Amino acid sequence: MGLKKYVAFSLLLIIAVYIFVFSIQAGNYTVNILDYSIDLPIAAWIVLPVAVLFLATIIHIVFYGFKNYLQTSSVKKDEENIIEFFKDVLLENNSNKKFKQKALQELADILTQMKISPKTDNFESSNSDIKNIVNNIIKINSGEYVSDKTFKFNRNGNVAQKNLLNRVNGDVDYSIDILKKSKDFSSEVVKAAFTNVINNKSMTTIKKLLDGLKLDKEMVLELMKKDSENSEFALEHDAIIKYTKDVEFEKEDYLTFAKLYKKSVQPDELIKMFETISNENELAVEAYLVILFEYEMIDKARELLNSYAKEEYQPYRALLDLKDSGKYYTLENLCYNK
Repeated sequence: MGLKKYVAFSLLLIIAVYIFVFSIQAGNYTVNILDYSIDLPIAAWIVLPVAVLFLATIIHIVFYGFKNYLQTSSVKKDEENIIEFFKDVLLENNSNKKFKQKALQELADILTQMKISPKTDNFESSNSDIKNIVNNIIKINSGEYVSDKTFKFNRNGNVAQKNLLNRVNGDVDYSIDILKKSKDFSSEVVKAAFTNVINNKSMTTIKKLLDGLKLDKEMVLELMKKDSENSEFALEHDAIIKYTKDVEFEKEDYLTFAKLYKKSVQPDELIKMFETISNENELAVEAYLVILFEYEMIDKARELLNSYAKEEYQPYRALLDLKDSGKYYTLENLCYNK
């Protein structure tokens, strides 16, 4: 029974009881309370308890109805918030959503500490926003660049960084823009952009982007490989030497350096470069010896080896002894693998 029907029938009952009692006994009855006297018809005294009960019932119904309304509203609000919360989690944003229901708040606290990723490539959901976000994540994880601006992933989040890398890997012109503003991007993004430019642009373009660009060892080796294949627009030798110092080349790196440039740099120039480098860094001495033996600069190699203790650079001393005895062996046969 609805509240309106309950009120209507209750009032009809009270009126009916009043009329019935009044038809039997029409007199009044007086009640004295302290100094006050209340004189009412007997019928009124009969229906008064019923009326009080009726009012109490109405108050009870209204109170719990309002309480139920608030609870229902909070549940509805939680339902709306949980969708927004999941969107924030997927977008890797910090969510400020709070929940009235303790279980949902606890679930939210757990999920904020976890990484959520789709298990399928065909994600379906009745919520179009969630569906679009997840499908964008799937595309990004597969290596596709997504330019959809409807939902913005956290700029510093993993998904946004992955999407940025996808764009860098697929758009060499954008990679050039990244290198021009390298301070605004992470080292990973800059490195990916650099690799893309190295693989797809000429040394003429690359040289214009090097000023102010901070290179790590791998990037320097990539640059050297590209440079060694393009002697016409090659880097200045002083610049090459500076890069080896900036990234603190190890012995193996200098050997790689020597292997790359021996095909493109004139012997005299390459020997001069390594002589300069080895005078400042002993880690480059072995690569210098490789170059000297490569170009049969035996006297220079002997002079260099004599400046070190006899137990150092034994493979090269052995090769020198073999050459002195008239036997011909190369470094590839003995100690240097290409």
